[in-house]
Amino acid sequence: MKARILAAGLALAATAPAFAAYTPVDVSSYLNGNVAIDPQSFPVGTTTGNQDTGVPFETSAYPSGSTTMGTWLASGTGSTLVVDLSGLGITGQASFYALLNNYYGTPGADEYDITIAATNGDVAKYTSIGGVDTRDYNQNIFTNTIASTTFPWFNNGQPDPQRLDLREFTLPGEFADDTIASFTITQVNDVDIALFSGLTFSDKPVVTSVPEPASLAMLLSGVGLLAAVGRRRRAVG
Repeated sequence: MKARILAAGLALAATAPAFAAYTPVDVSSYLNGNVAIDPQSFPVGTTTGNQDTGVPFETSAYPSGSTTMGTWLASGTGSTLVVDLSGLGITGQASFYALLNNYYGTPGADEYDITIAATNGDVAKYTSIGGVDTRDYNQNIFTNTIASTTFPWFNNGQPDPQRLDLREFTLPGEFADDTIASFTITQVNDVDIALFSGLTFSDKPVVTSVPEPASLAMLLSGVGLLAAVGRRRRAVG
């Protein structure tokens, strides 16, 4: 009986959608350019990149080149991209991910802001600090450091490499019952233009970040308490 149940479970796992927890968004209609260096090196289609994050994006070709990955590039302070999501029925999400970089950046500067809005009026806003949350598409130029909520997603492997970074965002709890209406990028810094290449939502919490220091301390405290209880039980026994 146990063997039959296990076999059935394996069959279900094999037929489950490959990216069941994720909803990649087609942003091809919002592309306005491509990256200037080796754009043909970057993926086109639904892919998880080559840096083992496991998060899929639907990346699109630049309209004038079917093998060249397209992107959206900000045009200066105040330039805004609004991705309309109201007709897609993206409901009950816990997190979202975006492929976001600067073309060039300034350490410590607020480069661009991200806003997620729901159809009922709920709004979540996020900043993008150079060298903390966002860094250069061109590696080893101006901003190269990132925090624990930004990860390498694709690297083209050139001697002077270019990259796409995955940024993860946790949605506020009230979004658990909301339908997503829009995703907006607003450029803040005039010269450090944003580079946006993909957007994916998930009904699961973010899975790639490490615990915040306070959370980690609570976790370690709990592990210590459980260990102490175990030692006391063994002593009583």
